[in-house]
Amino acid sequence: MAAYLGIDKLMAVARHVPARLVTQSPYFYISLTAMIIGTQLFMVGFLGELVSRSSADRNVYHIEKRI
Repeated sequence: MAAYLGIDKLMAVARHVPARLVTQSPYFYISLTAMIIGTQLFMVGFLGELVSRSSADRNVYHIEKRI
């Protein structure tokens, strides 16, 4: 959505057509919210991986029986 808004604005400027501001479109706020939420979800996943990999019991294996 953000790319569409940017391309639409650039096309209007190239054609010398008066274009409205990008921030006047609801798609701008939807795409901004999606980018922020996406960044937060990525960071939560990244931190979860770091926490799970730094666990003290990570390499402790319980062997039931030897063959």
